[in-house]
Amino acid sequence: MRSINIQVKESKLLIFTIILLILNTILLTLGINFIKAEGGSSPDNLDIKKQFALELVDYNERLAQKLEIDNRTEVRETLSRFHYEITLATSTDELFKTILSDGRGVQETIIREYENYQQDIVLAVVNQDPKINNTVSRKSMKIDFDDEEGVIIDPEDMIEDTTREKISELAFQQDFTPRQRLELEIEEGQAKVAVPFNPLEHIQSLTREIDSLRASLYEVRVEAGHEELTGPGVLINIYDADDGHTEDTIVHDSDIRDIVNELFTIGAEGIAVGDQRLTTTSSIRCVGPTIRVNDESIPVNPVVIKAVGNPEVLASGLDIFTIIFDMHGGLRLEIEKVDKLTLPSYSG
Repeated sequence: MRSINIQVKESKLLIFTIILLILNTILLTLGINFIKAEGGSSPDNLDIKKQFALELVDYNERLAQKLEIDNRTEVRETLSRFHYEITLATSTDELFKTILSDGRGVQETIIREYENYQQDIVLAVVNQDPKINNTVSRKSMKIDFDDEEGVIIDPEDMIEDTTREKISELAFQQDFTPRQRLELEIEEGQAKVAVPFNPLEHIQSLTREIDSLRASLYEVRVEAGHEELTGPGVLINIYDADDGHTEDTIVHDSDIRDIVNELFTIGAEGIAVGDQRLTTTSSIRCVGPTIRVNDESIPVNPVVIKAVGNPEVLASGLDIFTIIFDMHGGLRLEIEKVDKLTLPSYSG
């Protein structure tokens, strides 16, 4: 058997990788900013955002074709998954998460497979060398790629001159960006890759962790009310009693708080009152004839409450309020189940 230890140094591949990472990061950032900046959640608006996201898929497909790795299984599967997840997205939030996670995965796969493709070509040439094939005992060899000195073999007599020329032709006469160094251990006439600590892979691993933390932070911000939240839920309108003007015939802050507390208890993912997103520090209180939420006055009669969650569960949990309001003061509660609504982010 043979094992190959590959050490990545400052090289043309590393430069290429950095450029590719920067370019893809810029494209992903532009895509994410476009998607988050475009307001609204209508089907037409979402379709426009999806079309922009699909342009990112097309760009990476063209890049893979240029690097001649578009037929590799990992590349095909990653691109297909990216495309599929975009088409499945039913909201801006889902599309944002898809671009953040799958978009980064696509570029990392392209870089990794391009590197493997280069390695496979060089190793195929090395393994055809008669001297390598006749090696019985374990030996080490290094192949350095230098723009000025060409291919440098250490020790020099490990391979035939014709093999060196083939490697040099691959490395410097074609559109090819090899690693700056391959460190090989040859045994029984064969060589196989044994990957040691790889700084580039370590950087990519840290990048994946950062992306994962960023996605987790975004989800936490959504749950906390500091990002928009889109999903199915209920739309609630609370009206004063007909010709209501006395203390017990108009909607009060306590009525709203009771409904909000009940909604959270039965599983609401997020709630907005009068287009004011509720957070753990939100206040709902009457100030004279007005109702203020997050210290902002909201429209009344009706007071509009939006809640994202299971529409059936949320609606059934409010049935008791319909009865209570009608019995005490004649307040009217209307509940509409909706397939999709968007709660704004907290604006305080």
